[in-house]
Amino acid sequence: MEPERVNKIYDVATLAAHWGCGADTVYTLVRSGELAHFKLGGKLIRIRADEVERYECRTITPCNDTEASSQSRGSPMVSATDARLERLIAHQPRQRPGASGKDA
Repeated sequence: MEPERVNKIYDVATLAAHWGCGADTVYTLVRSGELAHFKLGGKLIRIRADEVERYECRTITPCNDTEASSQSRGSPMVSATDARLERLIAHQPRQRPGASGKDA
């Protein structure tokens, strides 16, 4: 691990930006226990860089099959983390009909 990453600590918003997902996704991973964290002052959630790396390594499975990893198939490669984040995002609460504030 790089020396500058050893002491790096993410807050939820920074980690969400780093992963390109919403803060709700990070909160879901924290609540489920999949992402180790600690709290400052009993409220502020912080995640160490080594825990982020551990989570990324645990959830991303490298593919050794050169045919399967070939980009010539026309479909972009999706990492295990991307697939998991997409599933989590897809399960966000849906907006109720008529909740948009517009009158019918």
